[in-house]
Amino acid sequence: MAASPFLPVPKNIHTLACETISRRIERLPFTRKGIRITEGLVGVTLECLNTEVLRTLPLRAVSRGTGTFPGLAECLRDRLGDDQEETAPVIAEILMSAGLAEPAEVLDAATHTQIRGVRLLSPWTWHIGSGNVLSGSDPYSGGETDAWLARCPVCKTGILGRVTGKRLFGTPPTDFYLDCSHCGAKFIPEKDRFRLVSIARIADPRWRQYLNSCRKPDEWSALAGEDAPARPAPRIATSRYRMASPKKVKTPLPQPPVHRQEKPARPVEGVPVTFSTLRDGTLAVTGTAKTLYFRPASLRFLRGVRHDLFSHAERTLQDALEGQAFAEIKPLFVQDYLHYLPLRLGPVTEELRRKNDPLYRKLLNRFGDEDFSSFAMEDEEQAHRKGLIIVYVQGKLCHVDGCHAAFADLVDRSFGNITADRCYRDGDETACRINSLVTTFRGTPVIWLHELSDDNAIDAAVSDLRGRYLKDPAISL
Repeated sequence: MAASPFLPVPKNIHTLACETISRRIERLPFTRKGIRITEGLVGVTLECLNTEVLRTLPLRAVSRGTGTFPGLAECLRDRLGDDQEETAPVIAEILMSAGLAEPAEVLDAATHTQIRGVRLLSPWTWHIGSGNVLSGSDPYSGGETDAWLARCPVCKTGILGRVTGKRLFGTPPTDFYLDCSHCGAKFIPEKDRFRLVSIARIADPRWRQYLNSCRKPDEWSALAGEDAPARPAPRIATSRYRMASPKKVKTPLPQPPVHRQEKPARPVEGVPVTFSTLRDGTLAVTGTAKTLYFRPASLRFLRGVRHDLFSHAERTLQDALEGQAFAEIKPLFVQDYLHYLPLRLGPVTEELRRKNDPLYRKLLNRFGDEDFSSFAMEDEEQAHRKGLIIVYVQGKLCHVDGCHAAFADLVDRSFGNITADRCYRDGDETACRINSLVTTFRGTPVIWLHELSDDNAIDAAVSDLRGRYLKDPAISL
């Protein structure tokens, strides 16, 4: 059989494919099942698959009529030398896990059985006249604003490919639409803007908010860059909502609503105390020596409520388990969840939660699964003062602390800025707790401030209030 003409993979497709694998699987180069996965191997595999008319190859040679049709292993052997029987299934699995390819089956004429194969997805294919994957002469191709097409703003893994000759049911007819190669998100063009008409079911709920909104390409890029959702780990499936086919449905059907399972409200944990409230809203807290007067902190919220923030953690589960805080539960994962160790901590925790596996709670601190928000102090004059901070809500004293720097350093940078990693055992349980209280009772004062300029007086007042209210043997946190 004559050797197939291999069309070199365009540089931008190769670079984007390697970047996608690095984000989705592991940073190239890496070793998987004893096989060294490099950028060169990825490029050669893409070329082998793209050469085929159907962009499909079996993993090993199959019989076709009177001859033998080479599989991916034989193609890699011809290009790279040596035996590639073990390499073919490994690199195929990586391409499929990264969203560049999909499983396929090829008929073996000799045995009349289906042989496992791999098919390169259309957004990752090219031909001699295609040039760059994002090139073209129309307003939506080849321009500087098309850089956003190289990375889907929803899933941050796939690329947005042009789909022509098809129409999305329930949307106005267009010459083309953009479809993500990984998550299936779809954008339709409207003049110089694009409308998001379909999303995958992802952990970050904020994309539901922007469903059916129309924005310019640079606005989509800027919006996606504000707070990038973490990608799910390999083999953790995410289903998608797809639009109905026009051939099978005669009338538009509404998209099924995305429901989030509401978590039961956690009761406020604190010491029941009744403090006097003055006419001006000041809270009078009686100490051993004198009464301290606290004013509510004026807060401004920077974004909406963030659900399941822990699922955005980027470090691997293995890296997290190396910490001293996880020493107690590390043997449980090493014994029963060994295949999860190289995956990202956030998606692994989310997957365990969805499976109702109680082990996910052991990864988080007591308040790591709450709803959080971002907030900061609004009163600049108040923000630059220092003194005492208490958390008092629903008649319960939840926290007493001193602030020797500006109040804003503690409120803005700690309580009001919860990151994914702070939700875990080695994170900041106190900050998570206070943030969740502010988020839950955002319509009422939660954080109260008493201004003091003397550091010794601050320490003495904190010690007094803690000893009077939080250390009483009759009541405890």
